[in-house]
Amino acid sequence: MRRCFILTVMLIAAQLNGLHAQTTFIAPDTVCIRQPITMKPIDTSASSYYWSFCSGFLMNRPSGVLLGSAFGINNSSDIEIGKNSDGNYYGFLINRTTPEFVRLDFGNSLSNIPTVTSFGNLGGTIAADANSLFLMKDAAGNNVMFVVGGSSVGNSSLLRLDFGLSLSNNPNCVNMGNLGGLLNAPRGFFAAKEGPYWYGFAANSLDNKLIRFDFGTNLSNTPNPIDLGNPSASFNSPSDMAATRDKIGNWHIFVTNFLTSTVVHLGFGSSLAAFPVGTVMAPNPDSLANPSSVILAKECGVDYVFVANATRNNLVRMAFSDLSTLSFSDVSWEFVPGLKSSLGLSHFIRENDNLYAFSVNNDNSLGAVIYANCTTSTERSSTSKFPPSYEYTTPGNYNVFLSKDEGLPTASMECFTITALPIPSITIVDNITICQGDSANLYGVAFGTDTLRWTPNYHITQTETTVDALFTQVAPDYTRPYHFIAVYPNGCIVDSPIVVTVHKVQADAGQDRTLADGASTILGGPMSTEGSTFSYQWSPVNFIDNPLSANPKSLPFYDISYVLKVTNSFGCIATDTVVIKIACNDIYLPNAFTPEDHSANNDYFGLLNKTIIKLNYFKIFDRWGKLVFSTNDISMQWNGKADGIDCAYGVYVWEVDGFCSSGKRISKSGNVTLLR
Repeated sequence: MRRCFILTVMLIAAQLNGLHAQTTFIAPDTVCIRQPITMKPIDTSASSYYWSFCSGFLMNRPSGVLLGSAFGINNSSDIEIGKNSDGNYYGFLINRTTPEFVRLDFGNSLSNIPTVTSFGNLGGTIAADANSLFLMKDAAGNNVMFVVGGSSVGNSSLLRLDFGLSLSNNPNCVNMGNLGGLLNAPRGFFAAKEGPYWYGFAANSLDNKLIRFDFGTNLSNTPNPIDLGNPSASFNSPSDMAATRDKIGNWHIFVTNFLTSTVVHLGFGSSLAAFPVGTVMAPNPDSLANPSSVILAKECGVDYVFVANATRNNLVRMAFSDLSTLSFSDVSWEFVPGLKSSLGLSHFIRENDNLYAFSVNNDNSLGAVIYANCTTSTERSSTSKFPPSYEYTTPGNYNVFLSKDEGLPTASMECFTITALPIPSITIVDNITICQGDSANLYGVAFGTDTLRWTPNYHITQTETTVDALFTQVAPDYTRPYHFIAVYPNGCIVDSPIVVTVHKVQADAGQDRTLADGASTILGGPMSTEGSTFSYQWSPVNFIDNPLSANPKSLPFYDISYVLKVTNSFGCIATDTVVIKIACNDIYLPNAFTPEDHSANNDYFGLLNKTIIKLNYFKIFDRWGKLVFSTNDISMQWNGKADGIDCAYGVYVWEVDGFCSSGKRISKSGNVTLLR
């Protein structure tokens, strides 16, 4: 069948899983949900950056879709997927009964429904029962595909298809036949370059032999086949193979045994030219049922082996944290959409944040197995050098990767696993409402932490402790959040904000002022808080027309201080004071009056002053100097008569002498016109 020896699109996988500092970026390995996460690149000189915070993750259960049978599949047992240099995706398969090479054109996304192009049997070079495909690039960057197949020694063969620099080209096919007569119904193929030399491998399903192909220094050479026998007697009708190289340079090939439903590990050490040691590895015996395909993937420092079965619709995953120990954990995902008695499974290929593998099934249908990007991250991806902070909203393991210099020879990718934990139980004060100028008591309790903090350090009494509770007092000038931050030993940081709402109430009684004796004024200034939820109260109420108004009218008789109290619905109070002074520097009298014209309310002539508290005399004389009115009663006014007789029309002279409320003596004379 095939099997790409590494998840090539992922390039360089992280070898530092669990550390905060990666090779190319800094990230936490453990957080809590809703904890802000900020990634930082170590190298800031790259030409492009692509951050994925929630990509498809091989530790999770895959999804999938059954695409149907309208894709030219006719008894095909393998499928290969590749990404072209122009960004388009292509799939390839070979129909076995009637030899036919088929290309699937996905366009610029593997989520598209592919179109089908048939190349027939490529001039008779495609042999019957061709079953395993392996797509790779040679040293010059040309696309090369190897195909093995056959049902016996007589019709087994090795084919090479050359596409040149683009997978969209019509391939040239060379059928090299059964080299040395060593091929006997081969299943699976793998090739790689080690140093200057190229090596290939296939496994015979009928005689259980491993065949090595030595290409020399040029992959275009016709290889020399070498019979490696049955490594450690581990083969039993092998059906597929896949290979990888670990972080210390050792080679590993995995082979599926169809009849015994087992997986074989071939350990080559540091050289593909060595004779391998075979080890039969049995995942849960109930999970394998005539395995047909094996593919490998490397992600975040973990090597994964995926096995699909020909007689069961499940996908088995074996996870190796260290290939040198061959210790693994395995899981079988049942009824994976897209798998329907799978006969061949492509390697996983990454498209942005999603991973796709495609299956050719026993009923000639095409299926897709998908590791889709998650939906529980507040940010999915970023192309910024310094990406924005983001959060995970659901506990789980998340795959984060940074791809730099995409499309360039310096391209690299590194991934990392972040574990998002549930928020631990904490106790915290509820949101608080206070009046401006008041203080609030805050507290938070969390057990098993390294540190507890209140932030920010703004009008606060205590900000940090290493014990399980932190009490503090705040007195902010304005509404603002305070954050209770609990830092746990595992790296989880819980940030729990509460809001201290500050009610601002402002009272403005207006500027202090001095009035002329007898004058009025409007109280209150523009800075008082206004609105229907506020009430106003002036005190004292003397000389005010409406003490509940924000801007009442006042007609004071003497110096007075008013206090304005503004209250909101929450009960917050603000006060302000205004001082009103009355000037006692003059005598205020009308210059005319009409004792008989009652409509003008000007029937009497008297003092308008309010601050004269003692009157020595108030006298009025006619033009001949005769006294017509005299009093020392401040409230008395002249009615225009003398001895009960109406005085004549004309000008009269008045004289006033008295004392102001301040003790100041004031004297003045003037005249008034009596009108009739």
